Amino acid sequence: MEILKNYSLKNHNTFGIDAKADFYVSIRNNEEIEELINTSLFQNDKFFILGGGSNVLFTGNFKGLIIDINIRGIKILETNDDKITIEVGAGEHWDDLVTICLNNKFFGLENLALIPGKVGAAPVQNIGAYAVEQKDFFYSLTGYNIEKKQFETLNYDDCKFNYRDSVFKHELKNNFIITQVRYKLNKNENINLSYKELSQEISKFNIEKPDAKLIYDTVRRLRTHKLPDYRLLGNAGSFFKNPIISKGKFDKLKEIFTELQGYTLANNKVKVSAGWLIEQCGWKGRQIGKAGVSEKHALIIVNHGNAKGHDILNLSEQIKQSIIDKYDIELENEVLIIE
Repeated sequence: MEILKNYSLKNHNTFGIDAKADFYVSIRNNEEIEELINTSLFQNDKFFILGGGSNVLFTGNFKGLIIDINIRGIKILETNDDKITIEVGAGEHWDDLVTICLNNKFFGLENLALIPGKVGAAPVQNIGAYAVEQKDFFYSLTGYNIEKKQFETLNYDDCKFNYRDSVFKHELKNNFIITQVRYKLNKNENINLSYKELSQEISKFNIEKPDAKLIYDTVRRLRTHKLPDYRLLGNAGSFFKNPIISKGKFDKLKEIFTELQGYTLANNKVKVSAGWLIEQCGWKGRQIGKAGVSEKHALIIVNHGNAKGHDILNLSEQIKQSIIDKYDIELENEVLIIE
């Protein structure tokens, strides 16, 4: 284990922000975590656990220690006629995992193709796309509890998954380092076409029984068409969550804004399309300095080249204020702001 000083994070965040960390360490196995925990640097400095950098915005240099989890490996733990349980190192790339599973006929994750980031970050964010979330196939995970100074295994209920949310954003925030994640997948195809855009795209093929490979390929094509490639145009995917409001408020807004889009949830709530709100406020494709909103999708804030973290943050705040002014709806960041 080597701790590096004054380390550039430009290649470790998908916004491409050229921030520097006072200290940086790459962790390759569980033993190195215990070694790191016992250093005076870890005990005395601020730290941040990096999960691939696909959902963070550094607003400036990081005055502390960046812990980059690079624990690799995928192995089968249990299998029967219907299910297979796999264990995945937190440092594996999520999209690689989805591809490997499909190629080995482990089904369920195909709707989550092409999501950037590492496997260890997936439970933290409870990543999801096209009507599937990682929690739908999550079994358990292992990690190091910093406060208790021991490794622990957490099951589904322990993780308290919710929409882009988990216990790791609350009770265990900055107190748990995920090392391995386990998923229970299907050995028989059971495709999910409940997301309207995906089902419409699949219907164009006029195939009576679409298979998982077609879902996988279609999701990749849709995401490529809708979302800019962060390697060419820095971004972190959806910058904001879709806001959830009361049905009463939605109905009142719908009377004024007849094209307002919403998805009815339980408990008399409605999830509203943040992208639609942003686009209606005239932000799609707009640029302020080197920060801008994608021409492909209004939920994506992009770095047009050498933007500072504060440039992107300031743009996001202007967008949020415009939504409040017009719709009286407050957007919540999906991207984690690191100051």
